[in-house]
Amino acid sequence: MEMKEIKYEVLPHGSLVREVTIKNIRPCIATEGKVRVLMQLDAPLEKILPSLSTKYPPGKVNFVERKNILTISIYNRLITLYPSGKVTMNKTLDKEDAVEVITQIMETINQLHDDMDEMDTKETPDISRIGPMDIYNCLPQSNCQECGETTCMAFAFKLLSGDQKLENCLPLQEPWHQDQVTCLEKLLGVPMMNTLGWNGY
Repeated sequence: MEMKEIKYEVLPHGSLVREVTIKNIRPCIATEGKVRVLMQLDAPLEKILPSLSTKYPPGKVNFVERKNILTISIYNRLITLYPSGKVTMNKTLDKEDAVEVITQIMETINQLHDDMDEMDTKETPDISRIGPMDIYNCLPQSNCQECGETTCMAFAFKLLSGDQKLENCLPLQEPWHQDQVTCLEKLLGVPMMNTLGWNGY
């Protein structure tokens, strides 16, 4: 039996996306008692997805550039956004839970859309290819433990997963470590530096 589509106007004043339609709800194969939700936003996302990938820690993002498909691992679930505005979400409690989570993502999308003129999308790095070693190579590598981790490599892993912030690496804030900051800027780009908690600007 086909379910009736349910439309929600969640952001009536949104600059790009305002409405989400739940197209389908099915049992989640991965987790008993949860559901998979198929949704459709009211605007295409092809121009925003590369920039949206910088709003989440690299370890929680998989951006397939050639297909322009973004998968984010947040709120203990996988959320995949397609250029057409289609969205899939697994491990979800119910339709209300799905709408609550997608509303937060839609707010981020609208914020990015508002800032689009100021952003240089050509300079958005492919963050899905960044690993802990790439981050480590740009860190002071002093293993000073001021961030709360035992080594700079442990800090790099936690940074990628979103469990640490760049501002917690106190040596990076010293003027003699400007080369390391520049290295991170080239690797991550300024938007991702901000996402990862860099307040040095």
